Amino acid sequence: MTIKKCIKSVKYVANANGKKTDVIIPIEVWESLLASWENMVEALENREDAAIFQEWLHQKKNGELETISLDDLEKELISDGLISS
Repeated sequence: MTIKKCIKSVKYVANANGKKTDVIIPIEVWESLLASWENMVEALENREDAAIFQEWLHQKKNGELETISLDDLEKELISDGLISS
């Protein structure tokens, strides 16, 4: 559904003074908007993850990272309570 169609289907609710206070959105439009927002958030998170990974690769290439063994990582995660032994 296009944004134009979504906007046309919205109904406004006004108070006694004529001030818009609420909107009524058909459920299909609402579900379409939610799906669009979820897709947008996922795309943004993917871009953020890719940027973080690229920065990590850059730092690793330049020797700017401290690395640890998998055993040490496991111990750290256990001590932080993020995984169980």
